[in-house]
Amino acid sequence: MPQDATVVDIARAFTEAWTRGNIDAAASFVAEDVVFDGPLGHVDGKEAYMEGLKGLVRMLGVTGVQVISAYGDTTEALIMYDLLTERFGSLTCAKLLTMQDGKIRRDRLIFDSHRIRQPQGS
Repeated sequence: MPQDATVVDIARAFTEAWTRGNIDAAASFVAEDVVFDGPLGHVDGKEAYMEGLKGLVRMLGVTGVQVISAYGDTTEALIMYDLLTERFGSLTCAKLLTMQDGKIRRDRLIFDSHRIRQPQGS
């Protein structure tokens, strides 16, 4: 990523990396002390965060992403996207990423988790 990359550039690159299964590339955008909050839980630290992303990709059968929109300022990016999955189809998500020194420090995810929380076959 170029040194003059904006927080929106970083948010897009991070999102595209992990949704394509390139967890190592995604990890390069994440701070060691990252904090995640979302409808399915809370995570502290890069190792747990990246393990969570890997598990999510596997569990949902993530096949890609379609970015709907992305906005930001000098420290935060808000990205809305359709997460494309084998198991649940398209899941619309909104994510607020807070950054410092080009690394994601906080990830706040919002999406309707109803389909994911239902017993299989429901």
